[in-house]
Parts: sequence; C-alpha cells; structure tokens
Amino acid sequence: MNTKQKAPIDLNKWCHYIVNVGHITATLIVLAHVIWYFAARSVLAWPRDVYLRNYIILPAIGFFVLNLSVGMCVHSARFSLPTKEYLSLSLFVIFSLYLSLTHDIAKVLLCSYILPIFVSTIFSNVKLTRRIFFMSVAAVLLLGVKMYFAETLDSNMLMEIFVSCFMFLCSYLLAILLIQYGRNNLEAIISSHEESTKNELAFLQAQINPHFLYNAINTVVSFCYTDSERAANLLVNFSKYLRLVFDVDHKSMMVPLEREIELIKAYVEIEKARFGKQINVEYNIEPALLSMEIPSFCIQPLVENAIKHGLCKKAGGGTVLISAKKNEGSVIINVSDTGAGMSAERLDKLRNIESTSEGVGFFNVSRRIKSWKDARLSIQSAEGKGTTVTITISDTVA
Repeated sequence: MNTKQKAPIDLNKWCHYIVNVGHITATLIVLAHVIWYFAARSVLAWPRDVYLRNYIILPAIGFFVLNLSVGMCVHSARFSLPTKEYLSLSLFVIFSLYLSLTHDIAKVLLCSYILPIFVSTIFSNVKLTRRIFFMSVAAVLLLGVKMYFAETLDSNMLMEIFVSCFMFLCSYLLAILLIQYGRNNLEAIISSHEESTKNELAFLQAQINPHFLYNAINTVVSFCYTDSERAANLLVNFSKYLRLVFDVDHKSMMVPLEREIELIKAYVEIEKARFGKQINVEYNIEPALLSMEIPSFCIQPLVENAIKHGLCKKAGGGTVLISAKKNEGSVIINVSDTGAGMSAERLDKLRNIESTSEGVGFFNVSRRIKSWKDARLSIQSAEGKGTTVTITISDTVA
C-alpha cells in the first residue's frame, strides 16, 4: 500500500506554474514588439514614439503589474483555492485579448483561447471551464466589433470569427469529456487503493507465524501447571498482542509509535517466557515521538527477526535495542541486536530484496517504508556481532 496521503494533483502548485507561464508570456510579447521595433522601423504603421509607448512601454508596465498582483494573490494564504484558480487562468484570457485587439490577423492568436479551456481541466472544474469558454467567445466577438468600426470587417473575417468560435465550442466540449474522464479514473484509483489497503492488511495479519501462536499457547499451558499467575499474565499479553494485530484502521494503516511499541512489548513478554534470559530487550524512545504516526507492523517484524534470527541463533542470546530519536531534521528509528548477525552475501540479498522468498517480514517492512513519503530503510550486519536496521523519516512527515 502506498501510505503517502497525498492529493493526486496539487492545485496550488499548478496556480504557481500558471503565474510563471504568465511571466514568460508577457516577456515574450514585449520582446517580440522590441525586435519588431528595431527590425522593421521603416514599415511601422505607427510613428516610432507612439509604437514605443503603446506597444512596448505601456504593455510592459501593465503586464508587470498584472503578473505581480496575481502572483501575490496566488502565493497568499488569505485567498481561497477557487479564487487563485480564476485569477491565474485570467492571465491567459487577458493576454489573448490583448493580442486579438492589437493585431488584425488573429486566427492563430485567437486559438490561444483554447489553452485556458484545456488548462481549466487541470482543476477538474466544469463551471470554471464554462466561464472561460464564454469569456473567450466574448473576446472574439469584441474583435469583430473592433473590425466593424474600423470598417475592415469583410466576409473572410466573419468566417474567421465563426471558425474560431466553433473551435472554442469543440475544445469546450472536449474539455468537459476530459474532466469527466479524469474524475472517473480518479474514482477507480481511489476504489482500487482502498481495496489494496484492505488486502494488504489481511495479508499482513495472515503473516502471524502459526508456530508462534502454537508455541505461545503451549507455553501458557505449561505455566498453568507450575505458575498460574505467570500463565495469567501471559494470557493477558497474548490477548493484547492479538488485539493490536487485528484492530488496525483499514483506511490509513497508520498507528502511533506508542501503539507499535505496545505491540512489541506484548510479543517480547511471550517470547521471554519461552527463552528466558536469552532474550533482553531495551527501549530508548524520546517521549515526544510516541504520538508520531507510522505505518503499522513496520517495527515489530524487525524485532521478531532480531530475536528469531539473531539472539536465538547465538549461544547465550543477546540484547535488542529499540530507539527512536530526532536528529538534524530527521526522525531515526533503530532496531539493533547483538545476535548472530549474517554473512555479506545474505546481507546483500536483503538490501536488494524484491520478493517474499528472501524473508516475508523484512520484505513487507521494506516495501512499506519505501512507499512512505520521505522515508528510507537501511540495514547493517556483521557475523557474530549483530544486525542494525535503521528507518530514517523526514521531520516534516513526522
């Protein structure tokens, strides 16, 4: 499961992108007029000072003020997201309107109105798309009014206006289809995500080692004959262990670190009853981190591996240290043991694990940590000295 709780599209970021495109567009428009001013001064329809003022200086000032104002609004937290959407997309309409009003041959320029219609599909907002469409058509008709009063409105220009409006209509209808298609796909993705979450939880719960359950029950039974109070305590821990394993939020699959530690302690008490002093577990958890949300079952399997493959395979056992602390903008969770360790070949396989064949517990933890935003997992080991697994999480996530 992907534990990243992230929206499919960051609309605020798109608003910022559009404002940046507005800066580039304004720069290109003014630059084009500057080049034309120096390259074709002999054929300019306007006197040079008028052209310089009306087509370079005033537009440059106007575009600068417009982009700056919209940019400040988009970056401000005081404005709602819909307001930022309208303001950012209005840049396209204003630039296109300027081009269509300042150029007689506007067929290609008018097509630029299609861009904001399609950009509005990013926001998956039919009302926004419809309003952009009407603004575009109004701008084309405004061009016709300009041509009419300039007495340059002929049959060719009428056909051009008609074709432009027809293109707007087609692009508007296509944008509606794209929005609907995007919504349907998003719903399908969300549905698939929820289903995979449920399936993964069932899979993780199914990974409870049946031998552990069998051994735990046998241990409780054996203590019933020799130490009834100890047997009762083991039953309490066994019950707590099962409750914490199965009582997990199917939607988020996230639990507080404190809950994961509680699960580990219940598991360790049961194992200690079997192996006695061979197992020693220590905790070094910063209290402020106990409420931090982490993916469920991402630490307990590491502790289980440390006991099963580390401590129990070493004569005299050893110690497992579980620590969690903040360090230079990160939260670092360590599960280290003083057990048997592993060979370099085995360590390399675990670092490049791609299937459960190399170890169900570690594979599940590795996959879940890799899918967690700004988190990574590393493992170090040496034969006869022990193993350390480190989970590093960005402080912004924690």
